[in-house]
Amino acid sequence: MFMDRNYQNLLKPFFLLLMLAVCAMATSKAQDALSTTRDTTITNKYKFTKKDYIPKFTATILGRYEYNTNLNAHHFELRHTRIGVSGSVHPMFSYMALVDLTYGGKFSPVAIFAQFKPVKGLSFLIGYDKMPFSSENLLSPYQYYFSDKSFLTQKITAWSDVGGVVAYKWDKVVPFEIKAGVFNSRGFSKQMQFQTVLNYVARGRFEFFKDFNLTLNYAAVRPEELRMHNFGAGMAYDIAGLHLETEYIYKWYAQKTFHPTHAFYGFAYYQFNVGKSWLQHVDLAARYDAITPNCNGKLDDHQQYVMEPFRQRITAGLTLMFVEKPVRAGIRLNYEKNFFRRGVENGEDRIILELITHY
Repeated sequence: MFMDRNYQNLLKPFFLLLMLAVCAMATSKAQDALSTTRDTTITNKYKFTKKDYIPKFTATILGRYEYNTNLNAHHFELRHTRIGVSGSVHPMFSYMALVDLTYGGKFSPVAIFAQFKPVKGLSFLIGYDKMPFSSENLLSPYQYYFSDKSFLTQKITAWSDVGGVVAYKWDKVVPFEIKAGVFNSRGFSKQMQFQTVLNYVARGRFEFFKDFNLTLNYAAVRPEELRMHNFGAGMAYDIAGLHLETEYIYKWYAQKTFHPTHAFYGFAYYQFNVGKSWLQHVDLAARYDAITPNCNGKLDDHQQYVMEPFRQRITAGLTLMFVEKPVRAGIRLNYEKNFFRRGVENGEDRIILELITHY
């Protein structure tokens, strides 16, 4: 406990300085712009019409059938039923409310926040949202490349809470986006409680040349009594119809409670354009992902931490996309083959057929 407080005391000034640096960077750019022209935010204010107040609605339904080849068992599942609304009430103020009605068989908030954008590129967010860490983690379900997310995302980066995020985006020379955030650690239902322990996150995304980007991530999270430090790096590259992506996370447990966890995924996704009125493209995908023994930092009913075993997986996928924009509709077929170390029973191999609909 003493060491964890020391870590937190070190993290507080670091994240404060990072947030101030992002703000200072954006303010400097804004002042440069003001020296030669009028503030675009003020200009836009006079162009803000009644049409701009109209909210935008979204809906995503992913229904699937799964067949477990190890157990010779199957089931149907509503994987996601997301509905949401977003919009602006002022050139500098916007909002979003997104909920999932059936995730894991229960209602779940996804993103509910207000956002302030004082100048171009700079934004402040307060509300409930995902902690900005990992590229795959930040995708919406209709944007997934595979039916199931990688172990890296499922087992490590699934963090959401109420907090604040400052972000700055720059689109000149070497485009980049930097985010830094501080979040509660007790969950959505306990946001009214004063908390002495917080979660910290920072993320940078850099586009060094066209269609190639590098991401660097850091997060210090403490779900209960165990502080975990997560360091991540990822790369993505698009060339013609091919998308290549990889990401790696190193997780270190405070006080060396457990051996560090390593997680990795890499995949290739190729899009064959068909261009028919009834079928836009056919996609082929292949992925390898793995994770070493991992603890999620939560105590079980016996007040013990549980370590999940080492596992790796190969996934092959075929997707038929009937329409891409302005709505999205398709059919996805995936096969997942899992590998465990000797002595661990494999009950996870499955075939997944999924219908994708998004508005």
